[in-house]
Amino acid sequence: MLFASIVEVVSIGAVIPFLGALTNPQEIFSHEISLPIIVFFNITTPQEFSLLLTFLFVIAALISGMVRVALLWSQTKVGHSIGADLSKKMYKRTLFQPYEKHIVRNSSEIISGIAVKSSQIVTNILMPTFIILGAVLMLAMILTFLVMMNPVIASYILILFSLFYLFIIFFVKRRLTVNSLIMSSRQNEVIKALQEGLGGIRDVLLDGTQHIYCKIFNNADLQLRKAQADNQIIGGSPRYVIESIIIAFIAVLALYLVQERGGIEFAIPVLGALALGAQRVLPLLQHIFQSWSSIRSSQGILEDIIELLDQDISGVNSSHEGKVKFEKNILLSIVSYRYKRGPWVLKDLNLNIKKGDCIGFIGTTGSGKSTLLDIVMSLLPPKQGSLIVDGQIITLENQHKWQERISHVPQHVFLSDSTIAENIAYGVPYENIDFDRVRSAAKDAVILEDIEVMDNGFKTVTGENGIQLSGGQRQRIGIARALYKKSDLIILDEATSALDDKTELRVMSTINKKSENKTVLIIAHRLTTLKNCDVIHRLDRGAIVESGTYDEIVNNIRK
Repeated sequence: MLFASIVEVVSIGAVIPFLGALTNPQEIFSHEISLPIIVFFNITTPQEFSLLLTFLFVIAALISGMVRVALLWSQTKVGHSIGADLSKKMYKRTLFQPYEKHIVRNSSEIISGIAVKSSQIVTNILMPTFIILGAVLMLAMILTFLVMMNPVIASYILILFSLFYLFIIFFVKRRLTVNSLIMSSRQNEVIKALQEGLGGIRDVLLDGTQHIYCKIFNNADLQLRKAQADNQIIGGSPRYVIESIIIAFIAVLALYLVQERGGIEFAIPVLGALALGAQRVLPLLQHIFQSWSSIRSSQGILEDIIELLDQDISGVNSSHEGKVKFEKNILLSIVSYRYKRGPWVLKDLNLNIKKGDCIGFIGTTGSGKSTLLDIVMSLLPPKQGSLIVDGQIITLENQHKWQERISHVPQHVFLSDSTIAENIAYGVPYENIDFDRVRSAAKDAVILEDIEVMDNGFKTVTGENGIQLSGGQRQRIGIARALYKKSDLIILDEATSALDDKTELRVMSTINKKSENKTVLIIAHRLTTLKNCDVIHRLDRGAIVESGTYDEIVNNIRK
């Protein structure tokens, strides 16, 4: 920035001798300042000297252009590198947030912040900040040069420009602040409308509700773009007004210099330098104003970004320390839990799960089954009571080591848009996948036959969230994923709900055989799914109201 400013002043200063050489070459040739240059280059005529000054002026202009390009390159590279760092930090801090925070926040706000608003921070705040810094430095040098050349005229130009832009700032700053809030909120709504419309496309098509989602999207997108258009108009319009004022000012000044200060020979070099100076100063002032308006109109977005960057991850490093043994039992001691300030989902619950047991859980919707398993997996910390494994209380410091021992298969299995093999060995880099182990897990999950008849076998791409597979196939891939992990604790949360009775029987039979030294916890609505469980617990309103074997539970239901 400093070097660009110096070169810019040199290029402006070169205008005076250049124009002087064109209008009055003899006077410039005989000037005492020109003598060292004439001697050094061995110049003998005014025409040769004019040619040299023209050449030097062209060189100065070219160097100025190249330096400004280099400045633009460096500013842009630095700005987007910072943007990449911001996105990475926001994503990392978001991923390391506790599960309890994820279930109460809207993912559209997170996606909007990381994917969209981080880019807007670069273009609307970082780059404008660089522009302001460079412009202020360059402006200070140019104005210093103009003041040295003609302090009265330079002062008039500075006062005129400054008052004009301060006047504009006074009237538009409130509007820019309002637009910043509109852009922040509507950006989230646009992402939300896209997620909901495309995420539920099956129901949207069946219900014919496309026009509703189009209306929701259009309302949010239209207001967003109106605010963006307002900001562009506010940022760009002052330039055209001030350009007209400058032309009028130079015309009046030209008349004054010609009539009062010594004729056209004196006026042209001064006017040329002032015109070139104004031509440089005006864009700089416009860049400063436009950058300021961009920063001002992005305050709401900046606040959202700062909120994501301020997410606490102080427990990240400590959560990977310590060691958790699981050789005896899992104990839930007087555990209670509720979401925020809602009713208690679990209340004073006690449960002892022995290593190697297969435990089933049944109960009506809302009885607390899934919440109970989330606490066992240390995804949700008990509001009261403790989760204890082999006598060791699970805390933030050791929960990651405990979670490493767990495989979880939910009712709705998430599949990435990648191959079946990568989805079974989920989270393992492709080059590190053990394909024999993948095949074995697929066989145990009764999905191997389905995969082998596909054209690309294990290399078949599942599509976004497994859209190209059936519900039963997705669930069995989820079960294969759990078996591939070879965990000590397998948790099945309605993991076979999409399977037919025959396939479910085969899957559960395999799991029971493979889990002789493993602990299995199962939630199921179909009681037959739990037929091979050692114990079945029935929950109601957050408490275990009945426990027994499969036959005992069935007999009680029949009674």
